[in-house]
Amino acid sequence: MTVDLLSALRDGLSDEPSATRPAGIEVRQDLEPAGGLPVQPPSYEGRLEIHDRYIDGEPCRTIELDSVGSAANRLEEVLLALHRAGRYPLPVSSTTVEPSDGEAITITTLEMPHRSFDAWLRLSEPVGGGGRFDASERGLELSLAHAAALDPLLETSSHDLLFGVWDSQKKGPHGQVRIGRALTSSLIGLKPIEQAQFAARRDPLNLGEASDLPRGARRLSEQGLSSIPPQQQIPYDHEPARTAGKIPVGFRGGVVITEARYLGFLSFAALRRLSFAHYDNTETRVLLAALGLYALTLRGAAGWDLRARCALVPRAEMCFDLVGADGRRERFALAPDAARSLLDDAVARVGVADRSVHLRAGAMLNGLVDNAVAASAKAG
Repeated sequence: MTVDLLSALRDGLSDEPSATRPAGIEVRQDLEPAGGLPVQPPSYEGRLEIHDRYIDGEPCRTIELDSVGSAANRLEEVLLALHRAGRYPLPVSSTTVEPSDGEAITITTLEMPHRSFDAWLRLSEPVGGGGRFDASERGLELSLAHAAALDPLLETSSHDLLFGVWDSQKKGPHGQVRIGRALTSSLIGLKPIEQAQFAARRDPLNLGEASDLPRGARRLSEQGLSSIPPQQQIPYDHEPARTAGKIPVGFRGGVVITEARYLGFLSFAALRRLSFAHYDNTETRVLLAALGLYALTLRGAAGWDLRARCALVPRAEMCFDLVGADGRRERFALAPDAARSLLDDAVARVGVADRSVHLRAGAMLNGLVDNAVAASAKAG
């Protein structure tokens, strides 16, 4: 059976209750380590978080390769690339930082950790001056948005309503603006086996041990370089000695896994919580759902080189399942160009007003950046 995606989105995102309206869309892509090599999980202090989880109805050891937050950031990265190329069709706000030494840097709400309510935006200033943005009329309008009238967020940084946003600094008459994410995804590795790490051999030209130096000469480590110890196997659970003022080295050789899975869910119930004063609720939610689906297709097309020593390749194409009210799944294919067409049509129907703000960091934030750069240079 062929899924009529637009009709399914409208049915699932309408305010009209229905016993048959779908619950959402599941996404999955099966992957494997490139070249059969070990993969490097995210770096945390302490041991890796390996835990049991039900996979295909059976308990299975798993490791998280991309958390929910990290996976959301990667979806925003593909949208940011569109925005920088001038092909992103929805509002994005930004501020420009101007360090005293160096080029100006523009940071968008597709990069800020807290999106529209991030300190980079709140504490910035309009280009013409006039104090902090969060105290301006437009800033106050954002903080007064609420679940029944989210127009200011839609018009300032539309993707906030898909990935979630929280104004933790202010509380209006309707309470704090707090929108949960409607699109959740993560990447896990199956049946991980921890690998020991091997140190490299000493470079015979990398001189500089104290016994090799003439009196008064500086060691390589004192010149910002270092000698390399002889090859040795370091047990995975080895706890390195802590040295005052230094971060202990993480002795990790990664894990080998049988496969990896990218899993996600676009929740229609979460999107139905969003309402607007001047836009059609159903069509605006369809727009946000289409944005999420397009981001997912772009994420798959971008490849899976997550970090150093963590490259994955597909075993199969990304698949989508419409989850019905009775739990049945209807699979459908969705290519990036078809997803873009769905989004463009939704954007045209809704007609979102672009009221994005483009600010400057101002003296206070620029000063904080200068101080951070100076502290980093001193520490180095």
